[in-house]
Amino acid sequence: MDDSFHELIVKARMTSNDRLKMAGLVLLGLVLLFLVILFGGYLGSLSVLALAGIGYGLFYLLRGFAREYEYTVTNGDLDIDLIIAQRKRRRVFSGAARTFDSMEPLDKQPAGTGEKTGTVIDCRSSHSRGVDYKIRTDYKGKPVIVLLSPDEKILNQLRKYNPGRIRLG
Repeated sequence: MDDSFHELIVKARMTSNDRLKMAGLVLLGLVLLFLVILFGGYLGSLSVLALAGIGYGLFYLLRGFAREYEYTVTNGDLDIDLIIAQRKRRRVFSGAARTFDSMEPLDKQPAGTGEKTGTVIDCRSSHSRGVDYKIRTDYKGKPVIVLLSPDEKILNQLRKYNPGRIRLG
């Protein structure tokens, strides 16, 4: 049997909203550290424990912004998982290439084609390695648009299962 499997891990894009949240966490951590130092006399020996707890909590929360996407293609089925800080994994998208309405390079999209729109799932890489792609399909009964940054191997494997609707860049 001609089974095919390929996976690719890409670093997720950092949005301005993510940067704003990180700055807010750092600012909150600094304020808490200042308050513990300021009122350390009232806390006694617990102030050292409070400082360590604030430091660890800040590290743990900031580490949660380290996100990656794992694209896995198995016999024409595309699965995209979000990996958070290398400790949590969550399925973002799963679909068969033969059910895709279209898959084409993101920069070659004609504006206002009147096609169905849906929820946008952005799974693109933070590194511009090549061309980003747009998939139009249904996921969990609703129309979605999936944005991703696949490599040539993933593109070729998906194209084998739906050559009429998957256009390469």
